[in-house]
Amino acid sequence: MILSYQDIFDRVPGRVEIEAEITTGHPASSYGQPVVVLEDGGALDFTSWVCMNYRVEKATEQEKEALKRLGLPF
Repeated sequence: MILSYQDIFDRVPGRVEIEAEITTGHPASSYGQPVVVLEDGGALDFTSWVCMNYRVEKATEQEKEALKRLGLPF
């Protein structure tokens, strides 16, 4: 899926697009709970989602359903 975020500390205004995936095959996943994993391999937490104003730019229906289950707005 494609996400974008707004870094409020970046000198260049605008959104940055990145690729991400939802998976349970990451160390941050616990008991089968899916996590959003960014290009650099790090897991995206809810605080970062809100503070960096993440939004979904492109996702499959399956990814959208997984985001809903995680409680992440899109």
